[in-house]
Amino acid sequence: MNGRPSDPPASSDGEAGTSAPHAKGAGPGDPRPGAFRRLGLKIADLTRELADIAALAGENRLALTAMEPAAAAFRRMIEAWAAAPDAFAQAHTELLARHTDIFRAMSAGEPSHEGDRDRRFSDPSWRDNPFADYMRRTFLAQAAWSENLAWTAPGLSESDRRKAAFFMRQASAALSPSNLLSANPRALKALFSSEGRSISEGFERLQRDFDAGGGRIRPEQSDPEAFRPGDNIAVTPGEVVLRNELIELIRYHASTEAVLATPILIFPPWINKYYILDLTPENSLVAWLRDQGFTVYIISWKPADETTRSFDWDDYLRLGARTALGHVAAAHGSPPHAVGYCMGGALLCVLAARLAQEGRTQDHIGSLTLLAAQTDFSDPGDLSLFADEAALRASAELIADSGGVMPGEAMAEAFNLLRPEDLIWRFVEERYLLGQPPEPFDLLHWNSDQADLPGPLHMTSLRELYGANALAQGTFPAEGTIVGLEHIDAPVFIHAARKDHISPFPSVYRTLQILRTQATFLLADSGHIAGVVNPPSAGKYRYWTNPEQPATAELWLEGAQETPGSWWPVWSAWLTARSGAQTAPPPRTEDAQPAPGDYVRIPLPAPSRRSRA
Repeated sequence: MNGRPSDPPASSDGEAGTSAPHAKGAGPGDPRPGAFRRLGLKIADLTRELADIAALAGENRLALTAMEPAAAAFRRMIEAWAAAPDAFAQAHTELLARHTDIFRAMSAGEPSHEGDRDRRFSDPSWRDNPFADYMRRTFLAQAAWSENLAWTAPGLSESDRRKAAFFMRQASAALSPSNLLSANPRALKALFSSEGRSISEGFERLQRDFDAGGGRIRPEQSDPEAFRPGDNIAVTPGEVVLRNELIELIRYHASTEAVLATPILIFPPWINKYYILDLTPENSLVAWLRDQGFTVYIISWKPADETTRSFDWDDYLRLGARTALGHVAAAHGSPPHAVGYCMGGALLCVLAARLAQEGRTQDHIGSLTLLAAQTDFSDPGDLSLFADEAALRASAELIADSGGVMPGEAMAEAFNLLRPEDLIWRFVEERYLLGQPPEPFDLLHWNSDQADLPGPLHMTSLRELYGANALAQGTFPAEGTIVGLEHIDAPVFIHAARKDHISPFPSVYRTLQILRTQATFLLADSGHIAGVVNPPSAGKYRYWTNPEQPATAELWLEGAQETPGSWWPVWSAWLTARSGAQTAPPPRTEDAQPAPGDYVRIPLPAPSRRSRA
């Protein structure tokens, strides 16, 4: 690498980088030629830097992506269309018709509202500049047409359709004119108004991100120095009441004088940190439950390291789920309401099934709540692309090359690919084309705060849940036996989010069809995060309820009642009805470490520190 791009030479005016005044002509005293020369030299330097970065980046394979199997499906899609030339000619005619409509509309001065809610084209310059407006309209038409090719290719399997469509979405997201300096009017305006400073700072940031990523380019989503657990996030007062090599169990006392007898124990996912449920005082689910009179416990998972990298599901059951549940039940003399979020919900279901097999449910679980948690993986959406045999082999190789752990940054790459426009290319534009530094954003900080996972745990999740759908089929291996959803005998509250791209609503709804116990289903608005974290004080979104349990999610929604606002009060009422009488709060633990504990503060290791086991 050549280091920082060289500074532009000083102009005849004496100061490098001084903005040139506007003038109608370029006369002898016009400073613009010097400004453009400086800009040209700067761009030449930056182009050489980019070539260096691209050459090195080409040596590094993007970890844990579905691009190889998706690319193979894309090739089969091309072959399918090649075998049906008449059908492809018709599809191509439709594309030409779309372009003709765009040209006619622009010639007539007709505005286009397509993509109005697309963040990439929200700047007015995309509509004010005719060239940019044409690029925007034709790109959106081409992207929609290209993805439709995957879904309508003759003779293609459903699996290949999904993979090819995924490939098309990734390609379209990457080729958006918003990612190109020469086609992005917002970036061009910044380039000329700053005399190249915006792109210079962007390339410097690109080089820093490349170096920090160990050869992978990961634009920062949020200011990494803006948030610290315990300082300005995860600040609800609590105490660590139990610690072992896998978990810290944190207790939050109710903020009310009278306390409900049945506590709540939350199993968060282990892919990110637990504090998504205690992000800020304004949107903390933990704090809100305290205010309703509940004593709340939550598990903080330790990121995988040399002592836990060999852990599998049985270890997470024994040292995590069973240990935490036993502690809470013993401390309160009553079984808690157990709550599982995302993959934490799958772990909770396995534990509940095992306790039912042992005849011990009544002593350990008062109720189950599943928050945006898939348990039937027969159609898990685009995440299925990461569980076919090619992706499994890639994951196993990556784990072997990373000392036995699945790197957290690889998991982040996979999830970011599910929403590439918002979680990848948006930040490419902001950081590298506009030269903008990352702003503080608590949710995006959490999204970037990943944890390494034990290799066996991750591979079992892929093979048994996403691959074999073992939990729904009643064949999930746990503690020397097999379990399934049908074994669960505690009452269950099932939450889904309508726009969830990680745990799709129809997939979550299928849990209701498999359970043989009393179950309540609620659908919240928004996605995987905002569909869960929606405090009543925000006055946002809506939710749907329906006591009937028809065969499909679509039929359930047709008969559901829509209610504006947060779903939290409905859930709290459901829990309260099963929580017994009010009682005195449990005693506090002397000399306990304050929340949020130590494990949540463990960062990912630097890429250079990852080594083969």
